[in-house]
Amino acid sequence: MKRLATLVVIAALVGAACSSGDADEATETTTTTAATTTTAATTTTAATTTTAGPAIVPGEDADVDAVVHAYEIVFSSETEFDEKAPYITDPSGLEETVAQYMETGESMGGVELVPSSVVIDGETATVAYDLLFGGTPTYPDLTGDAVLDAGTWKVTRDMFCAMMSSARVGCPDS
Repeated sequence: MKRLATLVVIAALVGAACSSGDADEATETTTTTAATTTTAATTTTAATTTTAGPAIVPGEDADVDAVVHAYEIVFSSETEFDEKAPYITDPSGLEETVAQYMETGESMGGVELVPSSVVIDGETATVAYDLLFGGTPTYPDLTGDAVLDAGTWKVTRDMFCAMMSSARVGCPDS
């Protein structure tokens, strides 16, 4: 029961951190004369977000493939610290954070970020991605970053820790 409550809180916080707009509301009133009853129906439509950027074609651009690989490794709740460390700009002291993230992921059926587009500008990349819980896209069209560091595309510590905070897993001060 405690895990379920934790999952609900995590999902709510991630949703609040990742929301991108207000919902539109439309109200329609109908009158039924036979029963002389008035009914009000409310329809809520979620705002749509579109992320600009070219679609990822595996094998087309080695740098894009490397950024995607870094995101898949770093943000999978199934990869261990030693696998993630080479793809984070400053991984020092993040061992416990990664262990807690793995526990959170296990309780949610897995957590992963799936890049949908990568735009590279010199040694920086802007990444559009979807956040998946248990293999289900829960928060689509989010954005993050990556940097080219000593020839390897890496997720910045700030990006990593922001995602860990959204998952209620804190990072230590660097």
